[in-house]
Amino acid sequence: MITIVLADDHAVVRRGIKMLLEEERDFRVVGEASDNMEAVRLVEALRPDVLVTDLSMHGLTGFDVIKIALRLLP
Repeated sequence: MITIVLADDHAVVRRGIKMLLEEERDFRVVGEASDNMEAVRLVEALRPDVLVTDLSMHGLTGFDVIKIALRLLP
């Protein structure tokens, strides 16, 4: 099972991506974040296999979150 955290500031986008991903039985969305700081907390707590993030949310950029996630889970 591949675990996934979704991060996007638009709930409808997260919901749509989640629906598409969960059509595959090997994928499981384990967390959803509406901002990048929340995404970092979820990555640290849930240790997902994959992070899907919006690159242009408020605060940290998606690129910043990716760098932090890579440090947390090399």
